[in-house]
Amino acid sequence: MHVGAVIDAAGRPAETGDLSRLTETDILSAAERTAVNFQRAGIKDIVMVTGYRAEQVEKTLRRFGITFLRNEHGGSPQMLDSARLGLRYLRERCGKVLFCPVDVSFFMEDTVKLLLDEPGSVVLPVCQGQPGYPVCIDSTRIPAILEYQGNQGWKGALEALERETIRLEVSDEGVLAGAYGQQDCTQLARLRDKKRMRPTVKVRLAGRKPFFGPGTVTLLKQIDSLGSVKEACERTSISYSKGWKIIHAAEEELGYQIVGRRPGGKNGGGAYLTDRGRDLLGLFEEFEKQVEKAADQIYHNIFFDSELF
Repeated sequence: MHVGAVIDAAGRPAETGDLSRLTETDILSAAERTAVNFQRAGIKDIVMVTGYRAEQVEKTLRRFGITFLRNEHGGSPQMLDSARLGLRYLRERCGKVLFCPVDVSFFMEDTVKLLLDEPGSVVLPVCQGQPGYPVCIDSTRIPAILEYQGNQGWKGALEALERETIRLEVSDEGVLAGAYGQQDCTQLARLRDKKRMRPTVKVRLAGRKPFFGPGTVTLLKQIDSLGSVKEACERTSISYSKGWKIIHAAEEELGYQIVGRRPGGKNGGGAYLTDRGRDLLGLFEEFEKQVEKAADQIYHNIFFDSELF
């Protein structure tokens, strides 16, 4: 089952904390950390909804291969608006979607896996009697959130699904911890990262030169979803010319077309993945998954008894 994640990074400091309060000694900003938490749990399809300081956040995270959506609801975006943007974007291709505000950035990857393994329409992590994040939502319940008409925002939309909600007890205090207003924020970040040290492997295909990797995968997925190279580039925070450069470089190395063009349509023309392009994308993702699994096993074999970490 395909899984996606939505991160709400749209709010002003009063809602989600001020990114500028983090010092350069912090290992990751709150936005980076939350995205990496999901990636460590094996989730590739990540949407970050931006608003306040959108350009700064998008510039910082564009190398992470995630999709950016803008919450344009005035000067104080609401969490429900952000959730709806992300859920609407992912609902057609994801069986489950995790939702989390950006300031809850210390949850562990094992907690994400527990949430995904738990059967239920909505799974809410609870620690020490308090509900937290991320919330795991089955795609069949996304329409109910999109159609919620109450005036209690995100909290009200969740409460409307209370009868279908499973409250999963976890020992991970990170589901409750915000990234701001804590004097020991930096120390906590370092302790968490030490505990979840693991290898990362960037897989790319190369001919005469590297031409197909995570950035290409993200771009192709967006083209497949949106039917437009221009919109795909905007969502992945790269320039239109760079997007075509990536496509042309891959097609030159492969010797066949992976993105088809059609005249007319939105923005003056459309685009789609060719059959060979879609097949290549699927095979590469499976290859990437197996390489990452092998790397984790090798890392475990070599470093398990080491005191270096």
